[in-house]
Amino acid sequence: MLVPFVPTPDEVAIEMLKCANAKKDDIVLDLGAGNARPLIIAKKQFNVKLAIGVEIDKRLCKEAYEDKSIEIICGDMLTMAPILLPKADILLSYLSTRTNELLEPYILNYGKKGLRVISHDFRYDHLTLYDTKRVKAMGILGETEHIIYCYKL
Repeated sequence: MLVPFVPTPDEVAIEMLKCANAKKDDIVLDLGAGNARPLIIAKKQFNVKLAIGVEIDKRLCKEAYEDKSIEIICGDMLTMAPILLPKADILLSYLSTRTNELLEPYILNYGKKGLRVISHDFRYDHLTLYDTKRVKAMGILGETEHIIYCYKL
C-alpha cells in the first residue's frame, strides 16, 4: 500500500470536479480510490459518462462496490495505470508527494493530450498547472483547509 486511506471531504471532491470542468462525456479515473466518494459525486452530481477507480485495499473495494453507479477495480494503481490512463479525460488524485512522484511518469507516458489531472493537497512537478484552489471543509478534526491543484496535459 502506497498511502493510507484518508477520505476526501465532499466539498473538496465537488471543487475538484468543478476545476476539471467535469461533464457528461467525461471518463473520470481515480487511482487509489479509497471509498470512491469523489467518483460517486462525479457520476451522480456531474453526470459523467464513466467513473472508474482502482483501489488495493479489499475492505475499501468492498465498500466502494456497494454503489453500482461506478466501476471499481480491486488492484494495484501502478499496474492498472498504463491500461486506464489512455482512456481517461480526468484523473483525480489524493495520494502523497512520493506516490505522485511514482505516478507522474505514467501520466506523462500514458495520459492523452488534454487529460485534466486534479490533485488534492499534493503537487506534481512536471505537469502544467492551470489553477489552484483553496477549499475549507469540515472533517473529523473540525474545519480544515485543502489545496486543489489543477493540471492539464
